[in-house]
Amino acid sequence: MAIYHLSMQIISRSKGQSAVAAAAYRSGEKLHDERTDEQNFYARDVQPETMILTPSNSPEWIKDRNRLWNEVEKVEKRKDSQLARELNIALPIELNQDQQKELIQSFAQNEFVQKGMVADIAIHRDDANNPHAHIMLTMRNLDENGFGKKNRDWNADFANAKENNRGYVKNSKGCLSIREQWANYANQALEQVQSNERITHLSHQNRGLEVLPSIHLGHVAHDIEKKGKQSERGQINRERQEYNQAVIDLQTYRRQKEAHVQKMKEKEKQFSFSTDIEKTHIQKAASLLSRQVISLDDISKRHEELRKMSNRHDPIERHFHVQQQQFLNVSNYYDRVKALEREIKQNEEKVDELKGSLNPFKLKENNMMKRRHLDKISDLESNKANYENSIGSYKESLRFSTEEEFYSRYQEFSQQKENRLHQIKYEKKQIQVETKVLLQAEEAIKMAKIREVSSHYPDLKTAGKYLSYENALKLEKHVDMAKKTPVTLDVIEKAIKNQEDDLYKLKKDLKIFQTEKDYLDKMKNQVTSLEKTEKELDKLNNSPGEAAKRLVSKKAHQQYKELQHEINHYKENLKEKGYKGIDDLNKRQSEIRGLEQNVIPTIKKQIKTKENIIEIVSGIFDAIQQATRSEEQAKQRHQLGNMRSININRTKNQGPDRSR
Repeated sequence: MAIYHLSMQIISRSKGQSAVAAAAYRSGEKLHDERTDEQNFYARDVQPETMILTPSNSPEWIKDRNRLWNEVEKVEKRKDSQLARELNIALPIELNQDQQKELIQSFAQNEFVQKGMVADIAIHRDDANNPHAHIMLTMRNLDENGFGKKNRDWNADFANAKENNRGYVKNSKGCLSIREQWANYANQALEQVQSNERITHLSHQNRGLEVLPSIHLGHVAHDIEKKGKQSERGQINRERQEYNQAVIDLQTYRRQKEAHVQKMKEKEKQFSFSTDIEKTHIQKAASLLSRQVISLDDISKRHEELRKMSNRHDPIERHFHVQQQQFLNVSNYYDRVKALEREIKQNEEKVDELKGSLNPFKLKENNMMKRRHLDKISDLESNKANYENSIGSYKESLRFSTEEEFYSRYQEFSQQKENRLHQIKYEKKQIQVETKVLLQAEEAIKMAKIREVSSHYPDLKTAGKYLSYENALKLEKHVDMAKKTPVTLDVIEKAIKNQEDDLYKLKKDLKIFQTEKDYLDKMKNQVTSLEKTEKELDKLNNSPGEAAKRLVSKKAHQQYKELQHEINHYKENLKEKGYKGIDDLNKRQSEIRGLEQNVIPTIKKQIKTKENIIEIVSGIFDAIQQATRSEEQAKQRHQLGNMRSININRTKNQGPDRSR
């Protein structure tokens, strides 16, 4: 199963560590430490899968692992310098190697490299049950010249604040801890491969679990355990597993007890609104399903199971019918073959009789008769061969080779068919009986729910039995509201009217705003057109050539007049609309923009809320009204029936009219 493990550490000189030696151990490569002039190499049975991810602005030499970490060592001058960060992450075994690589690469690229860090990744698969990745990260900003200052802002990503397991440092709001981010990445990858496994960064305590967490073995303890020996850390885990199993058993018992108590409460509540006959129907169904308490979901699931059982019967019956027809066909073919053999034998005997006749006067006649019988025999043998071929075509499907085997198989099939069809008949009867019990229980549960919901609405005290189950479910959502204040049709009608009035006012305000906005937009367009036309006219007035042109050109003179007329038209329109100048217009438009940003969104939100409330309350009103109308119609039908009965009885008592 997928496990969560992510540990972080700082590789530091104060611990006697070297970035080059650490990279050599994790990558399995031979690296030369220029600071100490040492060769670092750690042999591994399974060579790690490695990669170096770099920011977009990094120089090419960064991808050289040996130079990368030697440059890190060079830039750090202090004897207690922090050289690199390292993450040790367990990879989900539910993913294949390519998927594991893609997951860790995506995680490192998005969470570290895009922020400017260099990520040196080594995936270790020495143990198939414990694939894990080491990510070494640089701590300084990087440019084309190499490493610069340490980036303190990155510290927020790696902070392990105890509260909520989040990494908030100073003002770095919204920064999720790396531990939480890894769980998100891993769970997305597991979901993509359709695995049900999930991991979480939260501790058992934060998840509300009473079990003790296991501890990470580490490579030393892991190697000891792998050899069949017991390590100290492994023993701690074994003791915790034993303790946890006892806790899990206790928690399971508690959950089962709580579930049982809850079911008993549901049953008591259900039965408090059921009649005696309905209780009987529900208990029958519960016994049928071997449950103490049943729900509509339980009944629905059983209906589906019965439907599938019923659907399996038809193919079986069709199969037996087809095989029965095949056996009948072969049996008829064998009968026809026997009949043809008898007829062939009769014709052969007649031929033999004609051969034995010595009467010379009937020789010609005998030869003709003999020829007829021989032709008849040939036709009969041809028919016989056809039937035998037909029999042969069934031998493989019906599994027989001789006539004796066929009749043995036929008898065996007939017995099998009789037994299976008898069983199917019994199963169909059982399905029919069980379906009836389930339908009665379903109706009883629905009626209990209808009565329960109706008890909270005054108008439904007598009309509740006419409430549909679907409407009862709608009303159930608002039972809490009905408990606080009486929800009658009059109250609901007034509430709908008030909400509709409020909605009308809000929509009216919105329409007024939109009208004003459109009005100002049109006025602005006219001002823009006026300014544009005035510029064209000024251009003509300031050009001596254009003035001379108007004196000789009728077309130019007409164009000039049209511009003057257009300017006068715009000015008159603006004057009629109350235009007081561009400053006033800009001020009004600024006010409109303010309303559009600050007020209109609130109005639209209120409109949406009102519409939602009206829809909900109208649904309640319609549900109650449907029940009350059905009750009224039932009363009218009852009264009409009583009147008809009275008229019929009166007619019978009066007897026939004898006065005629």
